[in-house]
Amino acid sequence: MDHVLTEYGLRLSYVRNPKAYEELDQDRILDDLSDDTSDVDPLPWFGRHGLTGYDHVVVVTDRSSGRYRAFLAANDRATQREEFLCLETAFVAAAARGQNLTRRMIAFAMLRVGGIAQMPTIIAACTRNPQYYRIMRGLAHRITGTTFFPNPASNTIDFHAATLAQRIARALGANHRLQATSGTVRGRMTATGYSAPISYDPEIDLLFSRQMRPADRMLSVLDFRGGDEATILDDARRIYRSR
Repeated sequence: MDHVLTEYGLRLSYVRNPKAYEELDQDRILDDLSDDTSDVDPLPWFGRHGLTGYDHVVVVTDRSSGRYRAFLAANDRATQREEFLCLETAFVAAAARGQNLTRRMIAFAMLRVGGIAQMPTIIAACTRNPQYYRIMRGLAHRITGTTFFPNPASNTIDFHAATLAQRIARALGANHRLQATSGTVRGRMTATGYSAPISYDPEIDLLFSRQMRPADRMLSVLDFRGGDEATILDDARRIYRSR
C-alpha cells in the first residue's frame, strides 16, 4: 500500500492488487463507516461488491484511532475508442465530513494511477447523489484544460463531450440510454455513493429534481485530453493538498 498523511491527521492508502486487498478488513471498514451515520442504508454497495471487484481502491483512516473514515473504488473501463476510469462508489463517514475527502480521494487516485501507469485522461461517474455531481463539476473547474459533461450552466450542448458521454454510457451498459441534454442515464444502474437529498447548489438541485426519476443516474464526465499531463498532475496535487 502507498500511504500519505494529510494535515487533518488522516492516512490515505491506495490499493490496487489482490494481495493488498487481503490486508483490508471489509467488515471493519463497513462497521467504521456506518458508525454515527444517520443516512438510511448508507453503504448498500458494500454488501454486494467485494474489494476484489475493483481495480483501484482508496481508504482513509484516522491516524490516532486507526478507524476507517472514507472509501473510494474505481474500475478501468473502455469504450470502442478510448479508455476511462469509472468511479464506482465513494463514501465518507459522518465524523470526517467537511474535509473535502471525496475530492481529495479522486485526486489521490489520479496521482497514484499516474505514478504507476498512464494517468487517466477521462474520468466518469454515474450517480444519484447531487453532492457527488457537484464534486465532479468542482474538479473540472480546478483542473486546467478539462471538459465537463453535462454543464447545466451552458445553453448549448458540446457535441464532442456529448458523443463521448454516449459511448461511455453504452460501455457501462448496453441498454443504458443517455439523455444528452441533461446527462441523465435512463434505467437502473449501480449507485455511486449514497443518495443525498440536496447538493446546496440551487443550479444542480434544480437539474436533478427536473430530470431524475427513481431508476435514473446522472452521468458526469471529466475529459482531460485538452490539457497538458504535467499541468493536470500539478493541479491534482494542489487539489489533494488544499483545504
